[in-house]
Amino acid sequence: MQVIGNVFTRGALATAIALALSACGGGSSDSSNLIEADVTAATGGSFSNTNGKVAVEIPAGALPEDAVLTVSKISEAALATASAFTADDFASDAYRIRVRTRAGQDIRLDKPIKLVLQADRAPTHPTLGEMAIFDDGAWQRVHASFFRHASQRAVAITTQSEATVRVVMRTLQRTSGAAVERGQTVMMDETFGNEAFFGDVIGLHTLLEGVTPADAVALGVQVDITKLPQSVIDLMTGSDLAAKDAALADPATTKVLLQNDAVIGVRARFDSEGNMTSAGLTCALCHVNATPTEFQLSAGTVALPIGQPRFDGVPNSKIDAGAILALTPFVQGLGDGGATAAVLNGWGPGNFDIRALPDNVLEDGVVNPTNNPPIWNFVDLEEQDYLFGWDGLFANDGSNNNALASQAEAVYDLVMHGNGAFGTAGGTLAPELSVTPPQALLDALAQAEADQPGNDITAGPLLDLQEWMRSIASPAPGAYDEALAERGFELFHGEAGCASCHQSAEMTGPGVFTDITHPGGGLAGGIKVPGLRGISHTAPYLSNGSVATLDEAVDGVLQVLEGLDPARPDFSAEDKAALVEYLKSL
Repeated sequence: MQVIGNVFTRGALATAIALALSACGGGSSDSSNLIEADVTAATGGSFSNTNGKVAVEIPAGALPEDAVLTVSKISEAALATASAFTADDFASDAYRIRVRTRAGQDIRLDKPIKLVLQADRAPTHPTLGEMAIFDDGAWQRVHASFFRHASQRAVAITTQSEATVRVVMRTLQRTSGAAVERGQTVMMDETFGNEAFFGDVIGLHTLLEGVTPADAVALGVQVDITKLPQSVIDLMTGSDLAAKDAALADPATTKVLLQNDAVIGVRARFDSEGNMTSAGLTCALCHVNATPTEFQLSAGTVALPIGQPRFDGVPNSKIDAGAILALTPFVQGLGDGGATAAVLNGWGPGNFDIRALPDNVLEDGVVNPTNNPPIWNFVDLEEQDYLFGWDGLFANDGSNNNALASQAEAVYDLVMHGNGAFGTAGGTLAPELSVTPPQALLDALAQAEADQPGNDITAGPLLDLQEWMRSIASPAPGAYDEALAERGFELFHGEAGCASCHQSAEMTGPGVFTDITHPGGGLAGGIKVPGLRGISHTAPYLSNGSVATLDEAVDGVLQVLEGLDPARPDFSAEDKAALVEYLKSL
């Protein structure tokens, strides 16, 4: 722009008018550019093209000096390359967005800028509307992306001064096929012989002999209605309220449920005369819920966890495994004045201490219950080098990539006490670990195998279970305030600093941390960064399940972050509400 003294030349005035028009969507000073605008560093600004399909928001202070913004449409021919996306995934044209100094030089962005692109359609879950960036010769996911469903616009935040971007429709990845179906059966039914522990040692079947259905439901037990005898269904859906009340208060009804494998996650064994002789547990106890059914009882209409099993990956947050174990003959007979039972009852619903059961080489002498985690989005998470287990001990090895199956083998053997040989020469799968285990642990595993030789845990079921776990996508989000969620998105990836840990497109990240829950014992090495998609369905929160709501989780984490960085700005109640709303949108 030419300036003589304080007076514009005619050419400079025309350029200024053109730039002003383009800044408010009214034109362009170059026919190849959709937007060409002068940006003042002190004030920034919002800029869009004539039809509003492209917008760029540059906050005040994002630029170290005044600059020029240009946005141009890019031809498909110029971008032809291999990509994770297909042409059907593309939901907008491609645009090159560039910020340069007025002299045409590269410029540093001191704050993120916001990019907004109009999509040609809206996604339906499990398809997500995201922004993709053309980088290293291919379209890749933008790490910080949000979709405005109300106006069909994708939003991204970036600190790059030049980027080629477009809207994509990306479907959460899931496996399918016969292995998935077999894996679901493994989840529901496989014990790998742990009846020898839960029955012979713990005496679970003896406890079950006296448990009423009402007691079981109070402890979070779920019932598969597809396995119920027709006589039980007729009774519960009938009009005899007294008979229904009596059935729910009768341990004999529980026995009928167990005989028909209707209690999700419990597999009881009976002799030829119908006597319960043992019982084992499956993974479904903590990881499968039943769709509640409303029944008319004397107390009124009551929703009971009796229904179709839901294979949606939502954990059973009501199962009180500690309270169940506290009632078993083994714990009741310890003669410790109820001390062990008190510890078990202290776990709370939805939690389990994987190191606490007797005859466990992982025992660390510390009370460390962890929250039952969700099972979903593992294909996408694995692409981002996700760590498995709250302690992040399992990770794909880059070759077999069976970390999920390896973790399952460890759980079946070491936690659920199936007859296995994890971590020894006789093990089923090569362990896929993120760390080298200490020699003391390897020696303990070898000794455990010597004390109880043999391995009933086979590879086929483990690999099938892995495929089933990879087949589940997180549920669709519930209702949320979109405008407030977008503000939370900006805070999450900006001032709040959440993305410093939750840094990938699935809101996870490498490594482990100890700052939030301060774990001890076997978890002292740290807790992995969990993915956040679907988080509104997984209360309570944090690795130890100590936080009941998202509001409390956000407030607590921000307090920790503020303590770690006193210079971090204080966040208002409105800011915290926005962060919660963003999490609800995932």
